[in-house]
Amino acid sequence: MKYTLYLLTAFLILAAGCKRERHNDAAAMNVQSFWPNSGNAGTIVTLKGQGLGKDVVVDFNGAEAQVLDARDSILIVLAPDKGSSGVLSLKTGDRKVEAGTYTYQALSMHGISPANGPAGTNIVIRGAGFSSMSGPAVVSVNGKAAIITSATDTLLVAAVPEGAGTGKVAVKVDGKEVTGPDFTFQAISAMKPVKGGAGTSVTISGEGFNTTMEGNLITFNGKQATVVSAAAGKLVVNAPEGVTTGPVVVSVNGQKTIGQIFTVVPKPVIKTVLPLSAPAGAIIDITGDYFSTLPGEVVVTFNGHPAVVMASEERNLSVKVPAGAGNGNVQVTVNDQASVGPLFKEQSLGISKLVPDNGLAGTEVLVKGLGFSADPAANTVSFNGITVPVTEATDSTLRVVVPVGITTGALKVQVGALDATGPVFRRAGVITIVGGPDQNVFSYLQGIAVDSKGNAFVLDNAVIKKVTPGGTVSIFAGKAGGATGNTNGTGTEASFFIPVAIVIDAQDNLYICDQGNRNIRKVTPGAVVTTFAQVSFTPVGIGVDPGGRLYVGAQYAGVYKLDAAGNASPMGTNVNMSAQGTMAIESNGALYFVGDNNYPYISKISGNTRTTYAGGQWGYNDGSLATASFSDLRGLAFNVLTGEMYAADNNAIRLIADGKVTRITGWKGQATPAIGSDDGTLNQATYNNITGICIDREGNLYVVERYTKAVRKIILH
Repeated sequence: MKYTLYLLTAFLILAAGCKRERHNDAAAMNVQSFWPNSGNAGTIVTLKGQGLGKDVVVDFNGAEAQVLDARDSILIVLAPDKGSSGVLSLKTGDRKVEAGTYTYQALSMHGISPANGPAGTNIVIRGAGFSSMSGPAVVSVNGKAAIITSATDTLLVAAVPEGAGTGKVAVKVDGKEVTGPDFTFQAISAMKPVKGGAGTSVTISGEGFNTTMEGNLITFNGKQATVVSAAAGKLVVNAPEGVTTGPVVVSVNGQKTIGQIFTVVPKPVIKTVLPLSAPAGAIIDITGDYFSTLPGEVVVTFNGHPAVVMASEERNLSVKVPAGAGNGNVQVTVNDQASVGPLFKEQSLGISKLVPDNGLAGTEVLVKGLGFSADPAANTVSFNGITVPVTEATDSTLRVVVPVGITTGALKVQVGALDATGPVFRRAGVITIVGGPDQNVFSYLQGIAVDSKGNAFVLDNAVIKKVTPGGTVSIFAGKAGGATGNTNGTGTEASFFIPVAIVIDAQDNLYICDQGNRNIRKVTPGAVVTTFAQVSFTPVGIGVDPGGRLYVGAQYAGVYKLDAAGNASPMGTNVNMSAQGTMAIESNGALYFVGDNNYPYISKISGNTRTTYAGGQWGYNDGSLATASFSDLRGLAFNVLTGEMYAADNNAIRLIADGKVTRITGWKGQATPAIGSDDGTLNQATYNNITGICIDREGNLYVVERYTKAVRKIILH
């Protein structure tokens, strides 16, 4: 009896468990959607939901439907012959679920293709009853009207409207309506960041994305990217190797959505970190290139410790030294592209600025920073290894004088056991080799060239004068009295008539644009003068490329190239401007020249095409090649080793390099070029009517000035 009682109890518990399980199964059944919601008997109807097993009975207003396919989430049935318009319901066991209303009518939708896509996608809608004698069919996507581009009784083609969103496709004909499946609307609303390189993590926001990573194909200008995470409204991807600038495209089931342009930029370039030592909490300035104006796109670390970015610009960062930085490298990461900078020390001693940061022996320099001793003798200062005495000192400034024998290098300060490395002090400045406003060594300076020994050759009226590095002046070629003519010969036997420009080749041969005689004269290192070429135009400028080929600027007629025999052939087409002064020519043949005073820009001839290379507006502004402005260009000098170009422009010198135009000397802190004859640092120097410019083999610039009648040397290294 006891055993029977135990058995009965177990049976009841089991039965109750089974009942609960069946009840839970029934409770789990639900219908999320079905389509179409109308059609004749025999129409295939698809139901989506959960708990839709084979034991589910589907009826159309009381008439049972034939089940064609049954899975947990999908049921496919045929609208029964004996059905009528009314409720479509599902039953399993003792549970019944009403899915909605089904209408028996000729209008029906059997399918759409594609089922996803962006605005403008052409949806092909298959069904029946689309024709009407009273008016055309109307198609909507998620309630927004679509434009029908093609229609028959069984097929419609409609374009997805802008901003449709995800929702059902519906067709109305003669007041009747049928809804079909959901159309998944694809759109890209935002992308961040929009600049970077290979490996940059990019977040794409929008709608209609596939929730599985493999269901989304993302390309950057045609190259497939790696999907890191996926959701219906957000994708995270890594820009692929070999990425190039172009649009980002998201494809889902073959349907493409075009997003923003992803611009490829190099990884950040760190130029200076100042100071290179400071305590935690101090503000450090970092200069360079390819940073970002958005602080959230920039990560700066000191020895692996993240710093707070206080301000972020394309070329400047201001950051706070993190606690525990210790001794280690500064690293800047912009949009997942990282660059390692110099070593930084977390300490109380640091150098933040040198005023000036360039000069020659005897220049007084103010060293600014923190942690110095107020006792001058307690501070040890050295310029690239040369120790100098400190003349004045506070805890934040030291005053020193640049020593003889200075070379370009870092300035260092030692106080007690601490030492700090500061910015590079550049041996640079301007000296007058010979001449000046109170001297009459020259009368009318026009052009200059420097040979391999450092001798300068200058055009002075109708003669060529030689200036040694020590400043000794002599007549190298041309009549001693300055008489004009067209005579070949050696030294003072030769004569010229209005020489206006001069260049020198690798063998120290001079070439002179002899304007009055309409010819190009050659002068050997031995001062032998010959006529290299006779031209049919008025020559106003001249250039020589690294291979020794000559180019001549013609008045109002562009540039001509000379062959070894002196024959001239035009470069470029329809170049109706004067290429005056000295020209710059790259080893690949690209040529740069300045026009006369009517043209505030630098032109480039490559192949047979002239383009504006830099400038275009009158003014003095630095900037990119396209935004910089010029005011009175007189000639160019080109450093073939570095690719840097220098322009003589209105009593000042401009540097053109790395896609930018930068003023390097002649402004003296003013908004416009200063006029004068001051030597000194690059910032202190002033000029007065520069009429010629050239560069020597060490990268130093030389200029001649008409009003000060001087030959000046600009030391840059």
